[in-house]
Amino acid sequence: MTKQSAGIHHISAMVKDPQRTLDFYGNVLGLRFVKQTVNFDDPGTYHLYFGDEQGSPGTVITFFPIPGIGKGSVGSGQVGVTAYLVPEGSLLFWEKRLNDHGVGTVATERFGEPSLLFEDPDGLVVELVARTSTKQTSWVVPGVTSREAIVGFAGATLLSKDPEATVRLLTGLFGFETVGEDSEWIRLE
Repeated sequence: MTKQSAGIHHISAMVKDPQRTLDFYGNVLGLRFVKQTVNFDDPGTYHLYFGDEQGSPGTVITFFPIPGIGKGSVGSGQVGVTAYLVPEGSLLFWEKRLNDHGVGTVATERFGEPSLLFEDPDGLVVELVARTSTKQTSWVVPGVTSREAIVGFAGATLLSKDPEATVRLLTGLFGFETVGEDSEWIRLE
C-alpha cells in the first residue's frame, strides 16, 4: 500500500549557540522565530523553531542548542543541504546580504534552477533556490522585503550510502515520485 506524504514537515539540527542561531536564522535569513520549547527527551535542552508567519508545516526548521558541541561529520543518513525557496530574481540580493554579514556564497544550478549555497555559523549547508511559486510570505525583517523573503522549503538533500534503497523507501512507502535525475542527484517530489 502506498501512502501519500504532503512533503517535508520540518527539519531539525543541533547547534552550538542559541543566540547565534537566533541572530542568523531570524535576523540574517529573516525567518520568524516561532517558538521555544524544550527537548522532551532532555528537558534541559531548548528546542528552537523558525518558519513562516504561522509556523506552517513545510517551512519549519528546528534547532537543539547544545553548548560545547563540536562540528559534526558529514555522512550517510542526514540532511546534507537544507534548501529554502526564494522568489525568482532574488539571488543577487541574497548574495549581497549574506556577503555583507560575512557569509561566503557559491552560485550553482541544479535541475535548471539557480541557487546559492552557503554555510550557517555551525557549518550546516543551506541553499536558497530561486523558483517560480505561488507561495508568498508577509513576514519580513529589516532589510528584506516580500520580493526577496524566504517562503518555505524548496527541498532537502538527503545523504545516503544506498541511494537506490532510499528512493525505494520514499517512493514505495511515502508516495514520493522521481521527477529528475542526473549524474549526481536524484530528485523526488
